[in-house]
Amino acid sequence: MKYVSLISPNTNANNSTDLISICKSGHSIGPVIVSDGYLFVKKGFRYYFISYNDADKIFRRVRRLHANICCGDGDIELEYLVISAQGRELMEVALPGKKAARALIDELNKKAVNLDTSAPVKSNDSDSEALQ
Repeated sequence: MKYVSLISPNTNANNSTDLISICKSGHSIGPVIVSDGYLFVKKGFRYYFISYNDADKIFRRVRRLHANICCGDGDIELEYLVISAQGRELMEVALPGKKAARALIDELNKKAVNLDTSAPVKSNDSDSEALQ
């Protein structure tokens, strides 16, 4: 397995036993591993990681996909975890469902108390709230 930093992916990550043991000691929810001090995302044969201190915001994003099903119309909700740092979104990770996404945000709030896990407010939402 190769460990790649989300902050500086072009530099060689230190694949020390400390990083490996931190990853293995974490709690896995889908492809995301929440551990003490770091968040890991498994993609293929790589683990992407970011320190909670380096992340600006880690939040949940829900996208609705309109689906025409044989018995009618419906919306399917897709859950994502968005990791942003240095003022930009670094990674968007698909999650297995709503229950897993909620559990992941709860786990992040326990491990990284000072991390902002609230979704950003859309500009349209703030305009509609101002009108009311």
